[in-house]
Amino acid sequence: MERFRQEILEQNGTRDYAIVTILAYAGLRISECLQLRMEDVSLKAKEIAVRRGKGDKMRVVFIGDKVVNAVREYLKERPDPDSPYLFPGRNGEHLSRGQVNRIFNAHSDSITPHTLRHFFCSNALESGYDINEVANQAGHSNIHTTLLYTNPTREKMKEKANRL
Repeated sequence: MERFRQEILEQNGTRDYAIVTILAYAGLRISECLQLRMEDVSLKAKEIAVRRGKGDKMRVVFIGDKVVNAVREYLKERPDPDSPYLFPGRNGEHLSRGQVNRIFNAHSDSITPHTLRHFFCSNALESGYDINEVANQAGHSNIHTTLLYTNPTREKMKEKANRL
């Protein structure tokens, strides 16, 4: 994941790096990320208000330093300061999913925006979040959806087997 993020930063710049970092370390859906407005992101409070999520529900997503720093660096060179969108596209709209998918396809055959969401959920669980916290951060209305992300690595399973 870190190698992928670094490649995006070096070859594409801070905008794409910020998008990839938000997807991987905040767990937003691609549509939620692209629809973020400037007022939705508080770097000082380390929060993102996701207002246009699945089912039009609002939730607050807490973000760490990786996301804060990536967005802060992007904002230094963000084009179109008058756009309400964090990631402005053409004609006053936000970037499209197609544009983001092309970025991913240029750098990986296996990593997609949804792969990064899966990474977030799995990584959060391994880092000590409980299942309810991950469900809340990811915007899952049903905890069973979150449980789909609980696939431990072979190494973790072997460690647990040794504890028996």
